[in-house]
Amino acid sequence: MFISSNFSICGIIFFIYLKKPQKILLSNLLKYRCYKDNFFLDYLPDEVFINLEKKDRIEYRKLRENYQIIESKALQILTLQEEIKKKQLLVKKLKKQITPSKSKDSNLDKMNLAKENLEDIINNFQFSISIGLRTHKTKSKIQSNPKFYLRVTAFDKRFKNIYIGSSDKIKISLAKIYNKSFNNFNSEELKLELKVLYSVYTRNYIYKNTWGKFFDYKHSLDDIELWSSEIGNEIYRW
Repeated sequence: MFISSNFSICGIIFFIYLKKPQKILLSNLLKYRCYKDNFFLDYLPDEVFINLEKKDRIEYRKLRENYQIIESKALQILTLQEEIKKKQLLVKKLKKQITPSKSKDSNLDKMNLAKENLEDIINNFQFSISIGLRTHKTKSKIQSNPKFYLRVTAFDKRFKNIYIGSSDKIKISLAKIYNKSFNNFNSEELKLELKVLYSVYTRNYIYKNTWGKFFDYKHSLDDIELWSSEIGNEIYRW
């Protein structure tokens, strides 16, 4: 006994004949699909394909090839969207861990608490360094070469002005300390080197002494030379 049934996809009617009643799974039939109102054929019988004109065969190949590409890229998109969704959830989780929380158990909360507990130690090593150039007129009213001056300002706003000297003096001292030539360095480059050197020196000095003693001492470039020769390679740790 044959049972006939019909169904429509994208406006095309298909007739199915079965020997006996059974459930019909459309996915087990020839896969006819619709995509944005366009009808795509997954399979065209050989009898039909052979009888197509050359231009129609070419168009059919284009249809098949591009349909397969579309299917592949659509799958890639779904996969990427799933990955994006997972990463967005991870980003949300990580952001929660580094922002303030009511429970005070985020990484930021824990860091701030530790910072509060170490406030005295942290403040003691907080300071700033600024460097400037001054030009003085001689008795003959001729301007001399500019001299470098440095200011170290502690965390409590107390500061120490330090006379450094001429660029020639700085180049000679830096060469002794680092065992390399600084002859081609301009004023801005020398400022940077001095800032780094005095930052290292100041941290080491405060570690061993107090700010009160620091403000009572001269800290000339000759003092820095002597200190660097005593500390040796340890200078790079500070």
